[in-house]
Amino acid sequence: MLDPDNQLKDNQRKDICERVLRFIEEHGITQASVAREVGISSTTISDILRLRYRGKTGDAQLIKLHNWLELAARRENLLRNRQFVETSVALEILQVATVVAETCKMGVVFGPAQIGETFALTAIEGDQRFGDPVLIRIDESMLRPLPVCRAIASQFELSTNGPFDTLFRRIIKRLAGTKRMLIFDEVERVNYKALEMIRDLHDKTGCPVLLAGKPMIFAKLGFREVGDFSEVTDQLAARVVIRRDLTERTRGDHPAPLFTLKDIRKLIGRSDLNLKVTKDAEKWLQERASTLGMGGIGAALVALYLAAKVAFAKGDESITNDHLERVTDLTIGHESAAHIADLVADSSGVMRRVV
Repeated sequence: MLDPDNQLKDNQRKDICERVLRFIEEHGITQASVAREVGISSTTISDILRLRYRGKTGDAQLIKLHNWLELAARRENLLRNRQFVETSVALEILQVATVVAETCKMGVVFGPAQIGETFALTAIEGDQRFGDPVLIRIDESMLRPLPVCRAIASQFELSTNGPFDTLFRRIIKRLAGTKRMLIFDEVERVNYKALEMIRDLHDKTGCPVLLAGKPMIFAKLGFREVGDFSEVTDQLAARVVIRRDLTERTRGDHPAPLFTLKDIRKLIGRSDLNLKVTKDAEKWLQERASTLGMGGIGAALVALYLAAKVAFAKGDESITNDHLERVTDLTIGHESAAHIADLVADSSGVMRRVV
């Protein structure tokens, strides 16, 4: 929430308008209904969103809209169907994102591939409850500061031309004071200068930052020294207010599976299967999803998808452990794979993809 007496900067005014307009469009809300909730006439709302009001009065009205947006986003989240399944892993990511958004600091989540990390980050992109986050996925072309800056600039429809210092100042001018969360996925790929740039961007804009990646990011951020990354150890680690190893529950004195049976049942429910799934099949899926190195939750759902097609083609009413084992033969090339492949090819789609 913003203080009604705050004086906004031009970039903040523009950011509030863009977020409000996008939110009401995505949720089918009319400006008239917004006006009733905020206590401003619909004509005034229209003028405010076109930035026709200037000075203290205009800022006060914009702040009203900003604060309405935060409350409306929380309410809409309770009413609409979530676009992803809140597994145990996803809930941990949401907890970290919530703390980062509320404190406007930095947070870190890390874990191995194929546990649903990127899927959860994609789901919260643009979610107003977290400050309308922007997700930047790091690839091999973005290992240094300049290409990372270009990726950020393009997300905000800024020019990507010019040298690094010009581009960096352009981004700061756009983001300062907006509290927009920046999420960097697979950030372990970048070099230490790019990490320093992200830290500087956080410091100069006040925007919350969520870093996500594989376990090696823990070392790169300076929680322990590794080669060149010792140069940024104190500065980066000091800004991280919350960090989460997404597989921590699987270790220690009382290890637990990465995914619970409840998680698996949620995923099955979201798949809209016309077939039942037996308890032994649920346990098989849980073990496959929770066993690191076996393809994670993605591989488990692929097995469920193929098993559903096989069961459907055979006229079976339930998906069993046997169906899942047989489609595993298909994926790893056992001799019986040809027969199973024929069954899969002959059946129609019987489930909706959830990952």
